[in-house]
Amino acid sequence: MTSPSDALPPSWSALVRSLRLGYRAGPLLIVVALATTVAAAVPDALFSAGLALLIHAVIEGDGGRIMLVAAFLGLLATGSWLLGVVSERANRRFADRAAVHLESHVARLQSSVSTLDHHERREYLDRLSVLRDHAGSLSFLYQQLFSTIGAVIRLVITLGLLMSVDPLLGLLGVLALPGILLSHWRSGVDKAVEEAGAQHDRLARHLFSLGVSASAGKEIRVGGVQRWLHSARREAWERRYLPLARAKWTTACWEVLGQAVFAAGLVGAVVLTASREGAGAGAVLLVFTAGSRLAEYVNSTVTQTQFYRSIWLDVSRRLAWLEDFAAAEVARADRPVPERLDRGIRLDRVSFSYPGGERPVLDDITLDLPAGQVVAVVGENGAGKSSLVKLLCRYYAPTSGRILVDGTDLASIAPADWRTRVSGAFQDFFRFEYPVRQSVGAGDLPRIDDAEAVETALARAGADDLVSGLPHGLDTQLGAAWENGVDLSHGQWQKIALARGFARDTPLLLVLDEPTSALDAEREHELFERYAQAAREARHDGSGRITLLVSHRFSTLKMADLIVVLDGARLVEQGTHAELMARRGRYHELYSIQASSYRADVSS
Repeated sequence: MTSPSDALPPSWSALVRSLRLGYRAGPLLIVVALATTVAAAVPDALFSAGLALLIHAVIEGDGGRIMLVAAFLGLLATGSWLLGVVSERANRRFADRAAVHLESHVARLQSSVSTLDHHERREYLDRLSVLRDHAGSLSFLYQQLFSTIGAVIRLVITLGLLMSVDPLLGLLGVLALPGILLSHWRSGVDKAVEEAGAQHDRLARHLFSLGVSASAGKEIRVGGVQRWLHSARREAWERRYLPLARAKWTTACWEVLGQAVFAAGLVGAVVLTASREGAGAGAVLLVFTAGSRLAEYVNSTVTQTQFYRSIWLDVSRRLAWLEDFAAAEVARADRPVPERLDRGIRLDRVSFSYPGGERPVLDDITLDLPAGQVVAVVGENGAGKSSLVKLLCRYYAPTSGRILVDGTDLASIAPADWRTRVSGAFQDFFRFEYPVRQSVGAGDLPRIDDAEAVETALARAGADDLVSGLPHGLDTQLGAAWENGVDLSHGQWQKIALARGFARDTPLLLVLDEPTSALDAEREHELFERYAQAAREARHDGSGRITLLVSHRFSTLKMADLIVVLDGARLVEQGTHAELMARRGRYHELYSIQASSYRADVSS
């Protein structure tokens, strides 16, 4: 798949897109949170002016003005407190709602990407690792934005109050710039170091998961690699965090230096005001309190800026990149899926290399898969059998060449639409630990709770006897980790996965990629004969279904209408079993080797 760009999208466009996404999570809450957070900044910033007026009234002994100013201060304090409470609660409720919305959005995007590139390319994995780690933080980005706006308003009001005493005191705002700029620079440096070490972070997490997972427990204990795992994880952690810690210490020192410049300017402002002839106590108090608050507001602005730069903007750009990445293939796919296959599927000079790989796993393959036929793909390990399956399912796009479905380029058909007409069972299946009804029914989502459809799929896979032996039949919870859950053997899990692959009634392409590897040869042969017979009967349903069988056992595939032989990423032979045996080529050689080996095993 060709991504829109390997570079992250521009900051401002990513920012706007994040705001729109958050707004959809809770329009009313986000408006209330913005209004109250920004409004709370005004009474807070004006409090120092009220104190100065109070001191001035006290010195002059004006009782009426004292009462008026005291009431004004009470109003400011009450307003600041009330707005702060409403703001906090609105922001918290919005953050909870936005967290669910944003994390669901990220999960949906990752699952909707038409290919598996983003799961295998290192640079994409590092980028997505940072996004996943901070996806929850996105829910707080709006609160941080509102707080940043409030901090800027406080800064402006406070600088205005200081300049009312002496315009030169406005230079304190200039002296605050080094700290803010250094904070912005610091965030960028820290983030670059963090992303550079993301692969070490992934390794540390992977080693931790290995150490605590039951699936790896037997081999870890037999091999005695516990200490090695601990040391390797520690090394990965140090390669991740030591450079980051050094960068943070270095940039923190520069940031402290920038803030020290402002602190020195503030001390000078207080001394300058106090030493002026005729300066009143109210003016000195105003400079002292407003200046102190200015320091607080500068620090708040620096903190908000750092969060904005290091977390929000960075994660927003990654989210925008993922949105573009997921949408890129769909944008080019404007052709409908055919209702039936008349001619079949053609691979036209198809070559393919995995992301980051230099050697092609499929090289210049031209092949016709006729409609309504049972096609077997054979070859040694690494010949490209599973890679061919992945291209037909659109998990990847060819590096070069085209795949044509009744003459239509498969790349012009939306992947999600194409996969509604594809069914399959794979060797590396996933264990869906749901009740049997849902674990099988997930293969045809609209009928996930249809008991009759699930039972039909189980019968097609030869797994109906398995379910009849479970305590609650179709409602049996699978997976020993769940309440009343039942664990299955590897072969039984494979049967459930096989039934899931048979859930759809009229797929255009049925892929069976080593789906019975956990079964013995006799049982596999029996099942494949059943699949082939069902495929031939399906020729009358008008769909033109192609059934693609992949197995390392040659004897189980003799019944196929067409056998395709791959060797070293190339297509070397194709034909029926009888035709290929008569040619005495690569298929004859591999079949004879396997047959003689099987006879030797039987005789021994």
